Amino acid sequence: MESNPRKLLDEFIPEAMGKQFVIPVYQRKYTWTVKKQLIQFMKDLVGLIEDETMQQQHFLGTVVYLENIINYKTERSIVDGQQRVVTMFLIAHAMKSIAENEFRAREIDETYLQNFSEPVGSRYRQRMYPSVSDGNDYLIIAEGRYGEIDKKSNSNIVQNFLYLQFELKDLVGKYGFDRVLYALKRFSIVYIKLDDRDNAQQIFESINSTGERLTASDLIRNFIMMDKPNEEQTNLYNKYWRLLENVFDNSKGMEDFFRYYLAAITGDYSAKHILYQAFKDYWHEQKNVSDDEILAKLVRYSGYFSSLYLKDPSGKYADVLKDFQSMESMMPAPFVLEVSEWYFHEHKITEEQYYEVIEVINNYQIRRYFNGDDTSRVSKAFPTYLKNVKKYAELNGFENIVDIVIYVLITKNQSNNMALPTDKSLKSKFANMNAYGMRLTRWLLEKIENKGNSAHLDMSNLSIEHIMPQTSTTYWEEKAGAVGEEYTEMVNTIGNLTLVTKPDNSKAGNKNFEDKKKIFEDTLHIHMNKSIYDLNEWDKYSIEARSNLIIETLISMYPYLRSKGNYEHNEDRNIFLEAHGIKATGYLNENETVIIHSGSEIYSKIKNIASDSLDETRRDLLDEGIIEENMGGLQFVQDYTASSVSNAAALILGGGRNGWYYWKDSNGISINDSLRKKK
Repeated sequence: MESNPRKLLDEFIPEAMGKQFVIPVYQRKYTWTVKKQLIQFMKDLVGLIEDETMQQQHFLGTVVYLENIINYKTERSIVDGQQRVVTMFLIAHAMKSIAENEFRAREIDETYLQNFSEPVGSRYRQRMYPSVSDGNDYLIIAEGRYGEIDKKSNSNIVQNFLYLQFELKDLVGKYGFDRVLYALKRFSIVYIKLDDRDNAQQIFESINSTGERLTASDLIRNFIMMDKPNEEQTNLYNKYWRLLENVFDNSKGMEDFFRYYLAAITGDYSAKHILYQAFKDYWHEQKNVSDDEILAKLVRYSGYFSSLYLKDPSGKYADVLKDFQSMESMMPAPFVLEVSEWYFHEHKITEEQYYEVIEVINNYQIRRYFNGDDTSRVSKAFPTYLKNVKKYAELNGFENIVDIVIYVLITKNQSNNMALPTDKSLKSKFANMNAYGMRLTRWLLEKIENKGNSAHLDMSNLSIEHIMPQTSTTYWEEKAGAVGEEYTEMVNTIGNLTLVTKPDNSKAGNKNFEDKKKIFEDTLHIHMNKSIYDLNEWDKYSIEARSNLIIETLISMYPYLRSKGNYEHNEDRNIFLEAHGIKATGYLNENETVIIHSGSEIYSKIKNIASDSLDETRRDLLDEGIIEENMGGLQFVQDYTASSVSNAAALILGGGRNGWYYWKDSNGISINDSLRKKK
C-alpha cells in the first residue's frame, strides 16, 4: 500500500498521463448535487482565489484506488473518492469550455482530460471512464458536444457541469482565467494506492462505515463486482444488476428484497445489520454454481417480487393478486417467492395450484387482520412455514401442495397464537372493533359491493360515511338508544359504515336518518346503500344486524380452511382411547399436541361432571361444526388439534384427565410408557 498527499488537479491527475481513471460498475452513481456539495465547493474556491499568500490549500479528502493492467493499459480503479474525482474532471471540462482560445483549451485537454497517444474513439482516449449509469451524460461533455446537453435532465453529471460552467465563467470574468485555475490547483487529497496484497473490498467497507451509510445492497453489488476487470463488471451490470435496479427504484427497496430472497433460500431471516455478511456466506456456499447462475436466480426472484407486490394485477387471477397486494404485507414474501420458483421455473406445481396457494395466504392474512391478531410473531414464521411445506411436499408429492400449505399454516397452528381465527372469533371480535380506524375497511366494503358483479363499480370517487354520525346529537342518541361510551363504541363499528360520493359525505354530516336517506338516493347504484335506504329505522339493533351481515359475507368470501391430510403421519404415533363405552382415535404429534380424528366419540354423560372445565370449548366446537350431536351424544365430525394429550382426553371424557394414561398405542400400552419423551 502506498499513501501520499497530492494536489488533485495539479499533481494527481496530470501524473496519470497515459492512464485512465475508472469508476467501477460496483460504485454508486455520481451523487453530488449543487445544493449539497457544489455551492460550498465554490465558496471554498473563492477563498483560495482571494488568498493573498497564494499558498493556502483546501483538503478534499481521500482517494483510494487499485491499479490494474488490462490489455497492456493501466487503469486506476477508484475504490473510494469517486465523487471528488468526478467533480474535478467536470471542473476541468468546464474550464476547457470557457477557455478564451483554442490553445488554452488544448492545454487543459492534454494536461487533464485526454490521452492524446490513444486514437480518437479508443476506449482509453478519455482520462476518466465513468460508471455505466453516468456514461452517456459524461461522454457528451467529454467530447465537447455541448449543444446536445439536455439542460432539463435530472442527471447530476449534467446539472453539476452546467452549474460549474456558469459559476466558473463568472469567476473568470471577475478574477481572470489564470487566477481561477491556479486556485483550483490548490485543492488537495491524500491518495492511497492499493497493491495485490490489499483486500480492496475490506478497505472499501472500512472507509465507508463512517461516511454516508451504504445499504446492504450497495455492499452486495460491490462484493460481487469489485475483484473483476471493468469490462466484466460492465457485462454483469448490464446483464443482471441493471435489471434489479429496474425493479427497485432505490437501494433500500433492494436491500429489503435481498432479505426476503435469503429467507426464501435459506429458511431463516437475517437481521438487517448482518444481511450483508449473510449474503457473503450464501455466495461462498455456492461452490459449484457460477456467478451467472446466482445472479440469474436473483433477477428471476426480483421478477416474482415485482409481479406479486409492484405491478398492477391483470388476467385470470387478477382478483387473487389484488387481494394479496391489498394487505401491503411483506410477511409472506419469502414464502411466495419460493412458491413462485416452484411454478414458473421448476414447474413442480400448476398455475391453478400456484394461485390457490396465494388464496390460502390471503385467507390466512385477511382473517387474522379483521380478528385483530398480532402479526409480530407471524412475520418471522413464514420462512419456517416454507421449510415445512417443502419438506412435506417432497415426501408426499407436490400435487398435494395446496392441502400441505393449509396443513402447515392452519392445521398445525390450531392451538397457538398464530392460528387462523374461527368464524366465532371473527364474529365476536370484528363486530366490536373500531372498523373506521382500520386500513382495510374501505377495501372490505368495496370487495363486498363488487361481490358477484360481473362489471366492477369504479369506487375511486367514493369515501366512507358514518350512517349514525361520529358527533352525537340528541336526535341520534335517542334514535340509536345509546349515549356516551356506548354511542362512541358503536359509531365506528363496521355495521355503521358505508360508501358514498365525497360530496354526499359532506352533505350528510349530522343530518337525521330521513335526510340521509334522501342523500343516499344518489348512490342507490351501490347495492349496500339500497338495503339501508329500504329501512325505516337506524338504531343499535340495525347497526348490529348489518355488522353481522357484513362479517358473514367476509366469512363466506374467506372461509375457515381445514386440511384433508396429516403429512407428519407415523403409524407408530397413532393413539387410541376407550373408556365409559366410547371410542376415540388420534395422532400424537412430535410437539405433544394431539389430532383428535373425525369419528371420535364424546362421553354421553359429560354434562354431569361437575369438575368439567372444557364445556365452553365443546360449545365453541359445536358452533364451528367440528363436533355434532348424534343419537348417542356428541361426536367429532372433523379432525381437531388439541393443545396437549391431557386436553384431548378431557375434551372427550370430561373432568381433569391425565391423557398419558388414558391414551394407548396400537399395542394397547399406555403412551406414557411407549411414546412419551423421557426427560
